[in-house]
Amino acid sequence: MTRILLRLLLVFMPLLRWPLRAWIRVRVSPSDLGELALDQDKPVCYVLPVASLADWLALEAACAAYGMPRPYLAGSRPPTVKRAVVMAVPVGRSRQRSQLQRLVTRGLHDHSFDVQLVPVSVFWGRNPVQETSIFRILFSDSERSSRLRKILIVAVNGRNTLVHFGQPLDYREVVDASATPGVLVRKLVRVLRVHFRRQRAATLGPAVSRRTQLIDSLMADPRVIEEITEAARRERKNVAATRVRAREYADEIAADYSNIAIGFMLRVLTWLWHRIYDGIDVKHLPRLREAAHDNREVIYLPSHRSHMDYLLLSYILYQEGLALPQIAAGVNLNFWPVGALLRRCGAFYLRRSFKGDRLYGAVFRAYVETLVARGQPMKFYPEGGRSRTGRLLAPKTGMLQMTVASALTTSQNAPVSIVPVYIGYDRVMEVNGYFDELRGTRVKKGESMGDLVRGSTKVLKRKYGRVFVSFGEPIELQAFADAHLPDWRERMSELAVDARPKWLQHFVDDLAEHVMCGINATATLNATGLASLILLGAPQKSVAEDEMVHSLELLARLARSCPYSKDASAPEPDGKALLAEAEPLMRLIRAPHAWGDILTVDSRQAVLLTYTRNNVMHLFALPSLIANFFAHFEQRNEKALLDDAVELYPLLASELFLRWPVEECREALLEAIEGLIECGLLARTAKGALRRPEAGSQTFAVLMSLARIMRESLERYAMTATLLSRNLDAGVVERGRFERQCQLMAERMALLTGRNSPEFFDSRLFRNHLQTLVKVGLLRQEGNRLYIDEALRHLADHALRLLGSDIRQSIAHLTSMPQLEDAAPGQALA
Repeated sequence: MTRILLRLLLVFMPLLRWPLRAWIRVRVSPSDLGELALDQDKPVCYVLPVASLADWLALEAACAAYGMPRPYLAGSRPPTVKRAVVMAVPVGRSRQRSQLQRLVTRGLHDHSFDVQLVPVSVFWGRNPVQETSIFRILFSDSERSSRLRKILIVAVNGRNTLVHFGQPLDYREVVDASATPGVLVRKLVRVLRVHFRRQRAATLGPAVSRRTQLIDSLMADPRVIEEITEAARRERKNVAATRVRAREYADEIAADYSNIAIGFMLRVLTWLWHRIYDGIDVKHLPRLREAAHDNREVIYLPSHRSHMDYLLLSYILYQEGLALPQIAAGVNLNFWPVGALLRRCGAFYLRRSFKGDRLYGAVFRAYVETLVARGQPMKFYPEGGRSRTGRLLAPKTGMLQMTVASALTTSQNAPVSIVPVYIGYDRVMEVNGYFDELRGTRVKKGESMGDLVRGSTKVLKRKYGRVFVSFGEPIELQAFADAHLPDWRERMSELAVDARPKWLQHFVDDLAEHVMCGINATATLNATGLASLILLGAPQKSVAEDEMVHSLELLARLARSCPYSKDASAPEPDGKALLAEAEPLMRLIRAPHAWGDILTVDSRQAVLLTYTRNNVMHLFALPSLIANFFAHFEQRNEKALLDDAVELYPLLASELFLRWPVEECREALLEAIEGLIECGLLARTAKGALRRPEAGSQTFAVLMSLARIMRESLERYAMTATLLSRNLDAGVVERGRFERQCQLMAERMALLTGRNSPEFFDSRLFRNHLQTLVKVGLLRQEGNRLYIDEALRHLADHALRLLGSDIRQSIAHLTSMPQLEDAAPGQALA
């Protein structure tokens, strides 16, 4: 009877196939099916989680659209190289069990037989919300549904169908295990069911309650109830009124996931990206996919350079078939109508500070704990705000500490992955406003609908090149805690709700630094970043075209021969192609000349390009530091050079979040020296010294351009260290006052040297620099007072020796003049 029905199905299949195929619109995950690495010389067997005609047709449509082997119903015929088959995970003593048993038995009797078992999950719509109405229940996808309900699901969700291809299972490894066919079938079934369960969680995320239910659960949280009572007593208000305020806080915070809003934004963003960008370059997706598949929860921590970051990462994850995270967004974005739309796409809102409002803090903490307890993917920005200079900002650890405490308390045995994400742009659309803010000519203000409309009209008229998104090495939170805080389980079990002990803060600080280093370790070196490094490294911001082409090729070679990390990306060393890509985006000006064109930019554009340069300058930090030792010397003793470079390394590492620990920096510097030698930028003499190229050669010009990448940083170190060493007699300085002095001195240096670079005197760089000196023991902080170590004078001398005589003279003059406390940084350049 079964065979008769199967034959009838095959006869009438064409009549059913084409109407359904015409209606179904499929996307596949992964988008690059090359990730599967299928062997063309082995048969393919697709495995579906349930026996479903609609799922098979969706799989067939995906295979036809993306060039995969066409799936035929398995029946009693085994797969061959020319004929792929499809079967379902068996339930009980079904026909599918017989098919799988025949496949296993064939492998046991024929040791040359092999097959690629590809698990395939089909998702009709992607709504993780727990449905409560009969209407929604009927039309929402589920793992197992009746034939009638499946027809309704396909009718409603067929235009939004995702077909996910899993990594092929090792068939021979299973079959070669000494066991009976029945045991091997049960083993395969268990493996497949675990895979499909994890894949469903990775694609849809956990089931999400309705927003009203979520808010009710927050109000029922014992700690929120306790804080409501305490707040009412503390403020001498009615408990009911305080409860209403707490509910308003919860309503302000909570996301409100909507599949309709997601679908709308998907269409808008697809149009927008094609309109303003030339493409999105995504790297290391297989690693992310594995982390999402194997971990209970994934927490994304991306760099933050543009408002586009909010939308970009979620768009990529959705397109790649991964669960959308809930996104921590500043409450400044909660304005009509954008706030409601972002909320329905997974944004939850937080205030910049909880200080002075313990009730708000309790509600927000309860919300985060709820997300973590459910295994809901999350995304927030460790920098706290957008970078105005292109560098990574020092992390703000409040949100991270709250999340880590919740994860280690509620999910001690459930794996949680923290994924650093690098986001870079050929051009950042907000860069003009960023530098106006740094100059003090524009005050940062809250966003509004009017600003959005005015800004969008300008944005849509321009192209901003490519976007680069790279997923860093996932940090397994529990494993990181085991390595850095071995007794964390006992400590976390005793941790009070609002407690912030020093040991937890130190642990979170270490984790945050690890995250920032992970972001930079996966950076992408693009053509505009590379060309900006070269152009801004030229004394007059002008470079001959042939010199630019040669420099692009040489630095691209250096980035590939001496890579910053295994995850960092560098372009092919084709100088002409790189210049052709970068020139229109950088708005280069060509000055024709009989000996060859000169490339330059106007003064404002030169300032804007510092942002692009700062995105990638850390990739050349060590080669640039070494190159600075040859700016004024033809050759240097290698050991002495390394000793001096090791002393300066902690300052660079802190400013740029370099990936090497201090104890490993000497080996990293040696590798950088070897890379410079391989590219012809340095050479070893017969006596073992290092020598630079001949002055006047193109290679010498590239070495000097490379040296200038870190020149401004070294100038800041020299200014700070020299100014501190002038205070050695007193032995102590007041930190706030000293930071103002440093910023004023840098401003004056910028005016004296004619540089147009407002980030040179960014107060945050000096603040971070002083913190590094405290960390390495050259300063000791007590309250707001800094006590100076004698060794600081030695550091100042080393930093000064790398600078030219004119810069040394300027620093000596500035550090000896009386400091004026009444002047406000930024006045002179406003």
